[in-house]
Amino acid sequence: MAVVGFDVTLRRALAEGKSFGDVGPYEELKGRLRYAIDPAHAANRGVTDVALAPRNAAGLVEFSADLSLLVPVDRARGSGRALIDVVNRGNTVSVPNFNHATRPAFVAGADPNPPIDVGDGFLMRRGYVVASCGWQFDLPEVPGLIRLYGVEAREHGQPLRGRVYVQLQAPEDVADFLLSDRAHQAYPAADLDERDAVLTVRDMPDAEPEVVPRAKWKFARGTTSGSASGMSRTVSTASRSSRSAAG
Repeated sequence: MAVVGFDVTLRRALAEGKSFGDVGPYEELKGRLRYAIDPAHAANRGVTDVALAPRNAAGLVEFSADLSLLVPVDRARGSGRALIDVVNRGNTVSVPNFNHATRPAFVAGADPNPPIDVGDGFLMRRGYVVASCGWQFDLPEVPGLIRLYGVEAREHGQPLRGRVYVQLQAPEDVADFLLSDRAHQAYPAADLDERDAVLTVRDMPDAEPEVVPRAKWKFARGTTSGSASGMSRTVSTASRSSRSAAG
């Protein structure tokens, strides 16, 4: 991937300027990392539908991601090593795990930039740069989560339509299901009355699926949906759509 810019929106001392051994104090640089890639390059051909993504005047596909960098204030004191934090559902993982620290719980209305708990300072004392970069585009709309801002592939100027497979499971009978987990953004159903949509149900993950007649379930917009009710089994849906709620 080709990084073309880093727009810093926040710069602050880490742990109120605390010094970490010979490395000294750290700071956080937070903002938006901008990319521009050649969709025809061999390294990018494996990206699904990248050839259908919008391009800039140079023929490159542009997108961006949130980035948090924890770096020594005196760069020369760093170890020259970087730890890339593969965030989990938009939440940082490396500092909480390596430093025995807590991580904030982001919820609607909470501070999107809470103080970072550095725990015992393990990574900082060793001079690591910690880079937490977004890679998920489907995170819930909650400020503070580290996300990817992708682009929508289109064919002849229109959104793509195709079959999407989703597997859902409940420990008890439910009347409806969201087509995403923990309020993540799912692909919306292109047509709530799609005739070719398929709902199957099975008692165990490796059991034979049983098709639920299309007339006995439906898609719905919003946070919940009407669906085939009374199922405490693994439910699989496949619809000629992009995202929504189904049962």
